[in-house]
Amino acid sequence: MRKKLPIGIQSFEEIRTGGWYYVDKTYFVHKLANSGKYYFLSRPRRFGKSLFLDTLKQAFLGKKELFEGLFLEKNWNWSQSYPVIHISFGQGVVRDVEELKKIISSILLEHAENYQVELKEELLQRRFMELIIKLSRKFNQKVV
Repeated sequence: MRKKLPIGIQSFEEIRTGGWYYVDKTYFVHKLANSGKYYFLSRPRRFGKSLFLDTLKQAFLGKKELFEGLFLEKNWNWSQSYPVIHISFGQGVVRDVEELKKIISSILLEHAENYQVELKEELLQRRFMELIIKLSRKFNQKVV
């Protein structure tokens, strides 16, 4: 079967399991994870930010099978995995601050449910911190 170009696909797992072409950029995942502390990823629209972040997410979740044959397969500590909080704003236009707060709150609650932790904080900032602290304690790991 002939491979296809993954135009518009932002899921690393879908690309790796669906017979799509993939240019190995996992060296940059390794480099980013092992140097520096904070990053601001600024790239033009449709330049692969979402796919790169999803690749990073899959690595930190420890999904080694997705990295078979890639740089990261042999250059990552697969014995460790981390809880990952992934917040995406790619779903569309947000009309105002209140709508943004509701979206973020919903994303945080979804993560809490997926990781089976209970959030009690009402304020968004405190809820985010509560999620990070509870995940860190539950998994005894840093939260990505």
